[in-house]
Amino acid sequence: MKKSVIRNGFIIVLLLSNALFIYSWLMAPERRHHGPRNEIIEKLHFDEKQVEQYDVLIQAHRKSIESAQRELQGQKQQLYANLDKPFSDSLLQEILKVEAKIEHIHFNHFKDIEKLCRPDQKNYFKALNREIAQLFSPGKRPGP
Repeated sequence: MKKSVIRNGFIIVLLLSNALFIYSWLMAPERRHHGPRNEIIEKLHFDEKQVEQYDVLIQAHRKSIESAQRELQGQKQQLYANLDKPFSDSLLQEILKVEAKIEHIHFNHFKDIEKLCRPDQKNYFKALNREIAQLFSPGKRPGP
């Protein structure tokens, strides 16, 4: 009897946690938001062909960022794995180089987005420039 009570309790906990997960997923669509892709498409008035090209840019950008982030994580892990040794200025310089590389990747991504714009969309891109930092800041979204 004791095993069946534990098993039944475990099953109830699993069912409740799944129900809670589904509820939170349905009630919070902004959590499923994967960056400002749709917002940028809307603000720049991209047509279907531009959206396809933009999606290719996004994939390349993500791949580059993920690679740089792995590199950065490895360097940080190396830095903190050696807490018993003197601080490594050379490792810090390498970390800063990768962080600068990440910013260059982002900057070039926005320049590539600008290249997708037709001449009649350039003003939309200029207006978007003022919002780019907020669009990509974690937890901070521009207001309406």
